[in-house]
Amino acid sequence: MKRSRLTCLALISLFAFSACQSKGNGKGTSKSETPTSISEEPPYYELTWKDYEKHYSGYEFQNKMGTDLLLQIHNYLIDKHQTYVTYKNYWYYANSGTDLIPGTETNQLFYTNKTSPVKTHEDQDREHVWPCASSNGLWWRNSQFKQTQIDGSLDYWGGGSDLFHVRPATGSVNSKRSNASFYQFSEAELNDPAQGIRTIGDGGPNKIKVNYNASKVEVEDCYKGDVARIIAYVYTHYSSIGSKNVYYSADYKPVYSLEEAIQADSVNTPYVCGQLNLTDVVGYSTIQECHAKLKEWNRLDPPSAVEANRNNYVESIQGNRNPFIDYPQLVDYCLL
Repeated sequence: MKRSRLTCLALISLFAFSACQSKGNGKGTSKSETPTSISEEPPYYELTWKDYEKHYSGYEFQNKMGTDLLLQIHNYLIDKHQTYVTYKNYWYYANSGTDLIPGTETNQLFYTNKTSPVKTHEDQDREHVWPCASSNGLWWRNSQFKQTQIDGSLDYWGGGSDLFHVRPATGSVNSKRSNASFYQFSEAELNDPAQGIRTIGDGGPNKIKVNYNASKVEVEDCYKGDVARIIAYVYTHYSSIGSKNVYYSADYKPVYSLEEAIQADSVNTPYVCGQLNLTDVVGYSTIQECHAKLKEWNRLDPPSAVEANRNNYVESIQGNRNPFIDYPQLVDYCLL
């Protein structure tokens, strides 16, 4: 029998996050109802707004839905995200508290729960949960030019080094995941040799499944919610969201002013925010299917103590929080 979430969280203090179950048992509800108003309580979450005024005063998360809610969350993220960590210095923060197992000098690696010494970065990669190949060059910006190639020696900043987005991961798993879209294989697909589905991981219960051409990847249940909340964060923070123009909408705030952006870039495409498509990162053909799957994963694997700790730590560095960790019901209200 799987351990309950409370039991697993208690074991964290004793066994230092030693297994996937330390994040919770990954068990949730299969209910798929979507609330029709912000006042309607989702059937899978207790509708609470703990510490709302402390963290989100001045932003109307409680009274908005759909695009209106996305815009409110986006504007919060732009206003509060004051320190943009550089790609070059990412490891400093990853080794100082974002993914450090308390009381150790060991990082907890994403997807597999494997651990690795921080000083050596042995078999550790910077994993972009939203792959760089599908981001249209949004992830790396410096003060001189737009750069679409990763170069760890330069101080690129933006979504590609956001501490809520980039996670340390086992190098071999990061390589095999590559730019694959997140997916959930059916039993028929798993039993179909033509799919060529193989398992990559540490040989234990913590692993990922990849199909034959590495176009789709499935992570363990205890990471599906983490992935959904990271995708929701990246999409809300860095996407222009539908037909809204990030620079010419009075409601939608750019990361920095248009004048500064044009001055910093010789090409008149000055964006850190731009058009991101959920179908590029979730392996389904329609936006509606992507929304449904992200909501399902968010419910299946509620926020864990690990995510809560990261939320507090990253806020102390960047200035902003991930609201989808504080209030997971927002995923349902945003992605209608």
